[in-house]
This record gives sequence, C-alpha cells and structure tokens, in this order.
Amino acid sequence: MQRALTASRRRLHRGFVLITVLWVGLGLLLAASSYLVTQRQAALSTRAEVETTRAVELARSAVNVALADLGRIGEGQPRSRRDGTPVTITMAEGQATYRIWDEGGKLDINAAPVELLGPALQQLGQDSGIDAFDAVTIAQALVTRRADADAQTFNRPIPQLLADLGLPQDVSLRARQILTTYSGTPQVNPTTAAPALLAAIPGLGPSDVALILDRRRAGQSLPRLGTASVWLGGTEGPVYTIEARGTLQSGVSVDVIATVGMQGISFRGGIMRYEILGVEILR
Repeated sequence: MQRALTASRRRLHRGFVLITVLWVGLGLLLAASSYLVTQRQAALSTRAEVETTRAVELARSAVNVALADLGRIGEGQPRSRRDGTPVTITMAEGQATYRIWDEGGKLDINAAPVELLGPALQQLGQDSGIDAFDAVTIAQALVTRRADADAQTFNRPIPQLLADLGLPQDVSLRARQILTTYSGTPQVNPTTAAPALLAAIPGLGPSDVALILDRRRAGQSLPRLGTASVWLGGTEGPVYTIEARGTLQSGVSVDVIATVGMQGISFRGGIMRYEILGVEILR
C-alpha cells in the first residue's frame, strides 16, 4: 500500500514538473517571438530610414544638376525650359527628376491685384470645388492682409498662407507653381508662366494659351497679346525654384524644393552662380 502511494506521488510530481517545464518553455517561446518581432521592426525601420536618406541624396543630386543647368549662359549651351518642364536623369540607384520654375513667370501676391489673384486661385481650385466667389473672397483677403502696415511682405510659405485662408491643402501646395513673393511686379513673364496661370489671365482664351505654348516650345516669338498685354511682361529671373525628386529602384521617393537667387557670374568658369535662399525636404 505504501509503495502504491509513493509511486502515485512520484507520478504526480513528474506531471507537475512536466507542466512547469511546458509553461516555462511557452514563456521563453513567447519572449523569443516578441524579441524577433521587435528586431524585425527595428530592422525595417532602419532600412526605411536608410532608403529615405538615399532618396534625399538622389534628389539633392538633381538639385545640383539643375543648378548647373541654370548656370549655363553661353549661346548654344543646352538649357531646359524655366516653366516647370521636367528633366529626368537615370542614375545607378534610380531616377532623378528636376523642374525649374522662373519666379518671374509667377504671380506675386504682394503686388498682383484682385483682378489677377481671383482668376488664378479659381484656376487652381476648379477641381476642388473653388468657385469664382470663393476665389475672389480669398484674393480680397490676401490684398487686405498685405495692406496692413505690419505685413507689407508675406514672409510665411505660400501653401501655409493659403491654407489658413481656407484653400484645401492640395490646392495650397500646387499654388507655389503659379504664385510667388519674389518677382516684385504685378505682371507675369509670358515666356515662362505655367499654363494654369496663362489660362487665368484676363483677355487670354484657350486658343491664345495654346498658341503661346506652341511658340514657346518652338523657340518662336510670342503672338500679339491684345488687352492681356497689360498683365504680361517682365523678364526671366533673378529668382528660381527647383523642384527635384529622387526615386530609388525600390520605389522610395523624396522631393526637395530649393529656392535660389542669382549671385553673379563666375568669370573663371563662365557660368552664373546662385545663392540658396531656402530648401524644403518633403518625405
């Protein structure tokens, strides 16, 4: 009888030990799984950070190529158009694309009247439900703000300024392609103005805009602009915006936006040099 009880107690003890071992093993397995998941997430995060950094450097390379493009002043040298026409370069790590925008081909919100600002804002927001009344209201708010003695020049970024006035974010971001604070004149340079801005100029119809764009691409002189000529004029520069995008083969892309101003001609190299006025990285 005593032997039977002892054997039973031993079996119970072995069962308890087995259960304990199983629980401990399960705990270790869960801990190991959690550790592996954490390490995987850290590895993915590190890889994403590395990929983003590589894309930033690729976009910066595009900015440097654009600066070299801007620096060419000799006749016969290849130059891209300053109206936002994209230029794509294939590199070892992916593709780099840049666009050069002449700030003289944009509408200066510090100088333009409501008659120009209203149609320009409506043209920007026509796909986002911005009608003529909304556009004129926002244009009037811009003119009122700049009339303030303490706000003669808008120092805030244009997208942020327009977003605060009620424009949707996507419209506010696109606005930098046709609005500026650098030209200092209410007129727009028709040789570099974006199609959306040309379409907003009073006195220019769709056929006029198409003719201007065709002649620009062909390197021909512009047609007579009639009543619209009062709003069109000026010269190219001296400030430009470079929009560069670096896209890796993995698909990761980063945008870099640089605003540059003419600094002077380098007589040793025979090129125009530029000063960086501001840089923005959009990830």
